[in-house]
Amino acid sequence: MLRAGSFTVNEELAASWARGKRLRKLLVEAPDGIKHVAVELARRLSEAGFDVIVSGRHAWGGCDVGVREALSLGAEGVIHLGHHGHVGPRVTEIPVLFLPVLSEADPMPAFRRAVLEALSSGYRRIAIGVTVQHMHFLGDLEREARELGADPVTGSLDGFRGLVVGCMYSSLSGGEASVVVAGGVFHGLGAALWTGKPVWVADPFTGEAKRVDVKTAVARRLEAISRAIDARSFAVVVSSKPGQMRLRVAELVVEALRKRGREAWLVSLDEVTNEALVNLGAAEAYVNTACPRLAVDDPELFPGPVVNPCELKYVLLGKLDGYSPRDVFFFDARDLA
Repeated sequence: MLRAGSFTVNEELAASWARGKRLRKLLVEAPDGIKHVAVELARRLSEAGFDVIVSGRHAWGGCDVGVREALSLGAEGVIHLGHHGHVGPRVTEIPVLFLPVLSEADPMPAFRRAVLEALSSGYRRIAIGVTVQHMHFLGDLEREARELGADPVTGSLDGFRGLVVGCMYSSLSGGEASVVVAGGVFHGLGAALWTGKPVWVADPFTGEAKRVDVKTAVARRLEAISRAIDARSFAVVVSSKPGQMRLRVAELVVEALRKRGREAWLVSLDEVTNEALVNLGAAEAYVNTACPRLAVDDPELFPGPVVNPCELKYVLLGKLDGYSPRDVFFFDARDLA
């Protein structure tokens, strides 16, 4: 195992994977925050005889594999650090190894506090979620929860017990409440919106535990939808990232808007930025078919109000009746009929 700061990664697995596939030239990519691990792994692989290039792209998730970058550089394979696997369509153009980067930060102090707070709030059946960096602690977390008097529930995502990622939280569906072990509030907020149930975040890096408050996020979504109701022109953003490209959804959105007398057109982007959208001309509102978290966490990337496809039904109906935070994530094409 290679140690880089407070993180570890299985360099032997990376090397054996590349040798097994007879790959010599590799692209190594990692999300922001652990790019130093990618640099150190690249150094070790270079010493082992591989030609290695470190990507400077963001590599936001398993949905964001640098296929075009790798192929343009002549790489024969991609080692993608920090995420569990493909999100969305699988990459088939080039071999990809998803290599977890494990954190050594102790989650237990924050986890204990989070579980005790959930118990004191009347919740006993508690779903436990972990990001991939902390999944090796899951067994200890479950035992600790039982010792504290909770009834831990651990679902799975893509075969990984307890795993949560930014846009999928199905592993938490069995609990009355959830405790998510992750740095910051990103995954906790997503879990609270997805499940519609109380969520506590246990941050291993700060030692803090706190209940997630979704009121601000929901208020922002309702405001954006309300403003979009009055819009007459819509730019519908479709992502060119392999796991985020929902072209058919974007086409259905355009059809639905045009059918109701609104002007709508498709915009293709790899990285969604305010500058890029401003340069493409003025739309009164935007529909985001790329990562659903953009509308929640980064609405300022859009020059006007932005809604996700699952929220568009309220725009088409002209009212907010029945809105649920889960509408951030769940799309049903029948809602656009």
